[in-house]
Amino acid sequence: MASERSARVWAWIIAAREGDAPVSLAVLCRAAAGRLGVDGASVTAVSGTAVREPLSATDERSAQLEELLYTIGEGPGAEDFMFGSPVLIPDLEPVTERWPGFVPAAVAAGARALFAFPLQAGAIRVGVLSLYRAAPGPLAPQELADALVFADIALQLLLDSASGISELDGYRPLDGLSDSRAEVYQAVGMISVQLGVSLEEALVRLRAHAFAASTPLDDVAGEVVGRLLRFDPDPDPDPLPGT
Repeated sequence: MASERSARVWAWIIAAREGDAPVSLAVLCRAAAGRLGVDGASVTAVSGTAVREPLSATDERSAQLEELLYTIGEGPGAEDFMFGSPVLIPDLEPVTERWPGFVPAAVAAGARALFAFPLQAGAIRVGVLSLYRAAPGPLAPQELADALVFADIALQLLLDSASGISELDGYRPLDGLSDSRAEVYQAVGMISVQLGVSLEEALVRLRAHAFAASTPLDDVAGEVVGRLLRFDPDPDPDPLPGT
């Protein structure tokens, strides 16, 4: 049954290609959105809890949700990496207390259900496949089983790319790769020096500024790198009288 399901999902992915386009994560996301009863899908490469690199998204809302996950630093796409198991949220509103920063923003963006699947082989975790619905509702058992196969194939595409198999004709797993977050990481390094804090703390400060200003993280990072924005250390508290 497992081999039959895998063959069926591969057939869906191949059918989702446009013309002679190669098999890629972009095609996989398009097939997942069309076959799993969801409104959008995305794949993100992940390294630890701080580094997230969006690789492909089917639509603007999927990309916006990934940006929210990265900017706010909480939500299904962040938590699944820590625990290594799918996070299935059929209705976001009842879990607002769990993710008070992410859920209201995600609902405002038009998502009511989110399903995140870590891409992992044993202890190796390299990314996340995320699915969203505009209306609340769980994945049906058949859809969940198929989603797990989509996640396995997404992992294979990522690992194939890392091993150089992506150089084969007609097989380019990372076709449609988004712009790098290199500027974000550069900004984090600059903020770390400006504030005299760790890189992790610098990322928290950058995220907090972007969230408070309702500005995409990439835009705030660009201001830091372009020296239009500087993070200054908090002033020392006033000394107590007589000290």
